[in-house]
Amino acid sequence: MFGHRKIVTFILMFLFLAILTDPSLAQDDSRHYFIRAGKVYTASRGIMSNAAIEIKDGKIVRVGQNVPIPRKARLLKADVVMPGLIDIHSHIGVYSLPMVPENADFNEMTNPVTPQVRAVDSFNFYDPAIPVARAEGVTTIVSRPGSANVIGGTSVAVKLKTSSPDQMVFKEICDLKMAIEGNPLDFYGAKKQMPATLMSVYFLARKAFIEAQDYMRSWEEYEKNKASSSPPRRDLGKEIMVKALKREIPVHIHCATASEIINCIRLAREFNLRLSLAHCSWAHLVVDELVNYPDVHYNVGPAMFMTYYDNILEFKNTPAVLANAGLKVSLHTDAVGGAQQNLLHLARLCYRYGMKEEDTIKAITISGAEAVGLENRIGSIEEGKDADLIFLDGHPLEFSTSVVRVIIDGKTEFTRETGPPVATEETIPEAISDLKIPEDIAAGPYAIKAGTIFTMAGKPIENGIILISNGKIEGVGKDLPIPDDYKVVDAKEFVVMPGLISARSYSGILSNWRQQNSIDETSSPVVPALEVKHAVEPQAPHFAFSRQTGITTIMITPGNKNVIGGQGIVAKTWGEVIDKMTVKDRAAMVFGLGAMAKREDQMPMTRMGVAALLRETLTRARYYLDTREKAAAGQRPPVDLNLEALIPVLKGEMPVIVHCERSDDILTAIKTADEFGLKIILDGATSAYKLTDELKKRNIPVIIEDLIRGAGNIEDRDFNPAAPGILARAGIRVAFRAQEGWWVAPGVGWGGGDLLELGAFAVRHGMQEEAALRALTIGAAEILGIEHRTGSLEPNKDADILILRGHPFKVKSIPEAVFIDGKLVYKRKNNEHL
Repeated sequence: MFGHRKIVTFILMFLFLAILTDPSLAQDDSRHYFIRAGKVYTASRGIMSNAAIEIKDGKIVRVGQNVPIPRKARLLKADVVMPGLIDIHSHIGVYSLPMVPENADFNEMTNPVTPQVRAVDSFNFYDPAIPVARAEGVTTIVSRPGSANVIGGTSVAVKLKTSSPDQMVFKEICDLKMAIEGNPLDFYGAKKQMPATLMSVYFLARKAFIEAQDYMRSWEEYEKNKASSSPPRRDLGKEIMVKALKREIPVHIHCATASEIINCIRLAREFNLRLSLAHCSWAHLVVDELVNYPDVHYNVGPAMFMTYYDNILEFKNTPAVLANAGLKVSLHTDAVGGAQQNLLHLARLCYRYGMKEEDTIKAITISGAEAVGLENRIGSIEEGKDADLIFLDGHPLEFSTSVVRVIIDGKTEFTRETGPPVATEETIPEAISDLKIPEDIAAGPYAIKAGTIFTMAGKPIENGIILISNGKIEGVGKDLPIPDDYKVVDAKEFVVMPGLISARSYSGILSNWRQQNSIDETSSPVVPALEVKHAVEPQAPHFAFSRQTGITTIMITPGNKNVIGGQGIVAKTWGEVIDKMTVKDRAAMVFGLGAMAKREDQMPMTRMGVAALLRETLTRARYYLDTREKAAAGQRPPVDLNLEALIPVLKGEMPVIVHCERSDDILTAIKTADEFGLKIILDGATSAYKLTDELKKRNIPVIIEDLIRGAGNIEDRDFNPAAPGILARAGIRVAFRAQEGWWVAPGVGWGGGDLLELGAFAVRHGMQEEAALRALTIGAAEILGIEHRTGSLEPNKDADILILRGHPFKVKSIPEAVFIDGKLVYKRKNNEHL
């Protein structure tokens, strides 16, 4: 018995010692411990290799390559460590999840000037968006009022740690939020109240500061003559304005256009304000003027890339342009009801399109802290600062890298299980050889000599050759002879793959020169006879944006607000006339299930009504078809164009894209398809990964959209970034949809507008690389029924070809050249987006 007790005691002591010395079990939230990292991105003193960080009582004590670590010290190991991410323009907490009117507490729209309201008094410290953001490395946010008011109130800085609300509040009054832009006009102008113009927006802002100056002087006079005068009446709003006038807090102004930015600077100079600007989307247009005001801070986002007005077909990386000019730049998500977790991803997009690594790292760490006066506590890895750190398993700005540990005030707040690396290649270098394309390439047949060819019809070919003639691929292989009269594209240092396919799109119908869109025909919930091709504008900028990101083919469809919305087409992204761009006419019918298809004042007002109206229409169409086929000559029923349009659907000749999100709506789609013998493709389908057996049984494919989204709204609260991988592993065909953005802001600048970005995102969340590549190319072609034309590099297929700087899913591997039907339709210029 005694011996047994000794053995037990020995085991317990051994386990205790193991806990002290084993890094995987170290209690890093204790008062004193060390971190050993392969690389430390300090954000203030460059990158340190093989460095250590000493943490004590929630603070950084030492950092460097020569920090001594005691033998028995608690130790954590990391591949990469960087400061916790900081977003100084967020609305989570003040518009918390789920996104319902009851949770919208960020715009006090009773008066356009409300400096007295405080975001801290609306902040929901239990917003479900907080842990999601924390898991992606965001450690501090500044949550602020919205932009409906000219002066919206004060913001609050919050640490995203699991603690009591009073301990999460970092700075109760962080800055004063304003808007000198069009948002106040939309709300107050519609009610015929001031401000109805930008003139009155500026007037109200200036008037408020002048009145605050008078208020400040009245109190100054009172302090001088207390004995003989009564104190002025207190005004909480003016007291906040006085703080801004005394430069105790900055003002943070929402603006967009170049003129609005200059207006904000003019206001700040008149009243000597500390100024940070939010969004400032078109700042690149006046960057030569902005360098005259080096103290202004530019907090850009969430649309990072904007177009020129005079050259609407190019997009510019606004944060990079500003940073290259030596200006102070940070990035933000503008998160409303989620999406806060995408800050690092948006930074990667800026880096992808030309922002320098150092500037990008600073833009999500120290720069934001400096803009709101918190740089003495957070934003960089320096002695004496708060121990807000994140561990990563690779380069911070690489698509494949994940956040694996989050530490706030020295305590671990999140850990992620790490699996095998998704890629082994090093980050692609900034500079490589230029792609050599003969100037007269369109004049005759040519060959492409490639370093690597992803044919999507077999294994990749190293040092391969592609022969192209008359817009078609003649041959693909390793040692193909090149005819003497063929010109040669020298891409030996590049990767070549098929042009990308976006399985659904609104390109060409989003907006015209009148800023009208033709997405949804809301006059009736059932309009199957409508054909989207009659609304497509091939000269719309979205086609050019698509080409610049390597997209060569898209399925253009009506939207989701109709129970039956009409017919789509598959088209190339280059051309002047839609008829000549079309690959497949009448390619799919669109059904809408769920919330978007409901109406407020007519049927369907409920999901019951949506399903009933859909079944009634299909039943009528079936009866119409039967009657027409059985009727004797000359006795057919009168033509009904809507029912005629549904005949190919009922015969299984035309697939149906069914937009739905929730499991119950997906099941409704499946039941309807079973009842009427429909060939369906699910679109959106947030919850599809929960119904893999049902989908696999019926061979129903899924178009994934909005991968870069919030954290769970009412309709899509089942959102799981791992869904593409789950579906693909279950044998379900998957394709992706790239977001288009809007007329002057390409989707690539918002996140989710670049198919290669989406593929890389899916791989990071568990999708196999080959499956992701298929989903962007041949898999999408098969779903759309165009695999005989495009989707792979094979003889006799269309010469839709993409040339990249490296592996398709590396962050710096952007399109160098794009060919459609053998024609060079895009070639990247040096510093194109800068």
